[in-house]
Amino acid sequence: MRYMPLVIMLLLPFVSGCLGPAEELPQISGNATRSYYVGLVPSPKTQPETSFEDIVDAYEEAGRLGEVMMVWSDPNCIGQCTRLRQTRVVEAARSNGMEPVLTLNFATLSKSPGKGFQYGVCWPNHTAANITDPKFRKAWVNEAKTLAEEFRPSYFSLGNEVNDYFYLHPEDLPHYITLYDEAYTEIKKVSPETKVFVVFSYTHLLDNSQWGLLEEFDNRSDIIGLTTYPWKHYSSPQKLPPGYYRRINSYTNKPIAFTEIGWPSTGSEYEQAEFLGVFQNRTEGMDLEMVNWLFLHEVSLEGDFASIFGEETSTIALKTENGTEKEIYAKWQELAEKEVRP
Repeated sequence: MRYMPLVIMLLLPFVSGCLGPAEELPQISGNATRSYYVGLVPSPKTQPETSFEDIVDAYEEAGRLGEVMMVWSDPNCIGQCTRLRQTRVVEAARSNGMEPVLTLNFATLSKSPGKGFQYGVCWPNHTAANITDPKFRKAWVNEAKTLAEEFRPSYFSLGNEVNDYFYLHPEDLPHYITLYDEAYTEIKKVSPETKVFVVFSYTHLLDNSQWGLLEEFDNRSDIIGLTTYPWKHYSSPQKLPPGYYRRINSYTNKPIAFTEIGWPSTGSEYEQAEFLGVFQNRTEGMDLEMVNWLFLHEVSLEGDFASIFGEETSTIALKTENGTEKEIYAKWQELAEKEVRP
């Protein structure tokens, strides 16, 4: 998803410490190992309300269910490093056995009167007409370098679902490429082991035939990031074509990081669990770096966020709002318990 709602941004103080048809899920190899990392956002339960203990429990549980964690902050662009120092989310993730995956965005969606939602440059308390602004570019590259130097992340995305932005603003692509290149260079100076990349919406790569955009970054990125939410195009997980995900292998030979995957449980919990099996089946044999489910617990989406993402998105979680395990929980747990052999 382009931008995560505030309710799940998890800007927290550091803390230690209805059934479907009875048919079989897709068969995948019965290996006791996996070659990629898994993770999910440690969204806490919200019913009857969220306590501090619920937050602690969510981080601990997420640490048992994965090795990586997507970090979302407010802001998620310039100013993020200061915010992460305050909240100590990176430290909280690592103390629970998860390696944080950072994202530095360059654009944001905001609602304009009479115009609906529009993209704009993400630079809190500043004004920049577009990403060609020299002051913005300098500040953004400096933010990337500072984040890398401060946290030495294993993974650092320089834009989430960037193909959505460039579908509407293709004129900005050359300027973003040079901006990305500058930031990449500065990141590697201070944290050479960090894997730098951008994330694409896989659904929209397919919808809009944006393979050329992916190829632009194939030689610039250490890995390729993707999000995938195919439920709006397919009535059931089983209808995903066998080569649905492998198609990307024609355009890159880089490892693939699925930073967000998911299927809502509004149809049925069975269908949601079925998607995980289908996903594993359709990606078997691919060179995967990581696979992240969206949420641990269901979240509440209201107002503008609900209109952007759809209310069903809030159900892309392993548990309900009150902490009840869904059918997918055991399937994900089985995956998480496999030994990682990269």
